[in-house]
Amino acid sequence: MADEKDDAKGVSRRGFLRGAGAGAVVVAGAGVMANAMATEQNGCKTAGCEYDVVVIGGGFAGVTAARDCRKNGYKTLLLEARNRLGGRTFSTEFAGHKVELGGTWIHWTQPFVWAETQRYGLNVIESPERAESSLETMVILADGKRTQMAGEELLPVLQAFDTYFADSRDIWERPYESRFRWNKLMAQDGLTARDRLDQLKLKPVHRAAVDAYLVGMAHCPSDQVSYNEMARWWALPGWNLSVLNDAAIRYTFKDGTISLINAMIEDGKPDVRLSTPVKKVEDKGDHVVVTTLKGERIVAGSVVLALPMNVLPNIEFSPALDPKLLEAAHERHTGTGVKAVIKVKGKVGGEGKLYGLADSDHPLNVVFTYAKADDHTLFIGFGDDPAKLDVLDRDAVQQVMQSFFPGMEVEDCFGYDWNLDPYSKGTWACYRPGWYGKYADHFGKDHGRRMFFAQGDHGEGWRGFIDGAIGGGGKAALRVKELLG
Repeated sequence: MADEKDDAKGVSRRGFLRGAGAGAVVVAGAGVMANAMATEQNGCKTAGCEYDVVVIGGGFAGVTAARDCRKNGYKTLLLEARNRLGGRTFSTEFAGHKVELGGTWIHWTQPFVWAETQRYGLNVIESPERAESSLETMVILADGKRTQMAGEELLPVLQAFDTYFADSRDIWERPYESRFRWNKLMAQDGLTARDRLDQLKLKPVHRAAVDAYLVGMAHCPSDQVSYNEMARWWALPGWNLSVLNDAAIRYTFKDGTISLINAMIEDGKPDVRLSTPVKKVEDKGDHVVVTTLKGERIVAGSVVLALPMNVLPNIEFSPALDPKLLEAAHERHTGTGVKAVIKVKGKVGGEGKLYGLADSDHPLNVVFTYAKADDHTLFIGFGDDPAKLDVLDRDAVQQVMQSFFPGMEVEDCFGYDWNLDPYSKGTWACYRPGWYGKYADHFGKDHGRRMFFAQGDHGEGWRGFIDGAIGGGGKAALRVKELLG
């Protein structure tokens, strides 16, 4: 089965698309494909250039920047290396359900993405739909024991989170302004999320629950992520576990993340070229030259760089990028984990929602109900290391799921290994210990005179989320406008 070609999906079964279990169909989006051809735009305003703006990277940051630049009156080209738009979001269908292989959930505490859903009238649903929140059940694996809780039994677990994040409000009084409490951030810049856990005397079951969430948030072992980062997550939705759950894993697009990508492209109508990796970007002072991997040269008035931080070394820049940016890119952010979509037999959990939590030693640290049908249930699982679990191995996944829920029968499973994707080299971004002190002054700063960064990996607020990417793209478009007039 190794490297078997699956004609229905057009990908290597064990290539970087690690998945594609039976019934999974990649959804590119009709609107995106229709706009892959050049559209009619007004003439370029920048003398001697083919385009006023070239946006490199077709994730939410790049699509937002391209839409806004186009609506600001600039002739705009969006270049995407993959054969689809969406970046680290990836809409697909599985077992009759719409699922996401990458970024998924949104919330009204996330201002940029929520404004876009309202702008385009997109429908938002809960995952799972019509689940009764009062019927939530949590299973926690700790010290070889399985503990099941519901209702008021969960109160001590909630209190453990409040204890762990007791100083988050002080550190992140303003979670969109890291400099507001900069001295406090620097005082513990080297502290890992695990270090903070080790400072506390929590019961094993409570410690395992907190550790599971830390892994789920950072998508890596908890000893590899900055505690400051985890405190930021806690602060953004209002220092509350219930709202954090809602913001991180409850609400999603009814028609997939691709529905917002398509709406933005249709609204702005930039030119879009898919399957067009970029080799070189040269800022000449009065214009920029973008050279594609195929050797095409595109002359533009400005460039928006909307690439994940880990892939910046893929492109040659002139003048050379800040060495600190490249240092961080080679070190890589924490998003190195796995996301599994798991179909199990029967409608399990009744009308409620099941959670399974386990510490960093377990192959899946967080699993929860995603969707239900009369004869099956879909779960989403997050783990800190793809090497611990082959999400295409049904027997291995079943063993893991049965550790949480004895007797559960896994019918199918799949996932996408973003670490092996050359255009992402990881999942979402959280910072490692010491990164605020080493890199904060370097992240997100524009380069040269005509290169503008629009990375969802950096910035304030909900960076690492769809919301942060949209915010970064919109801000970059404003800076382009200041340059081009």
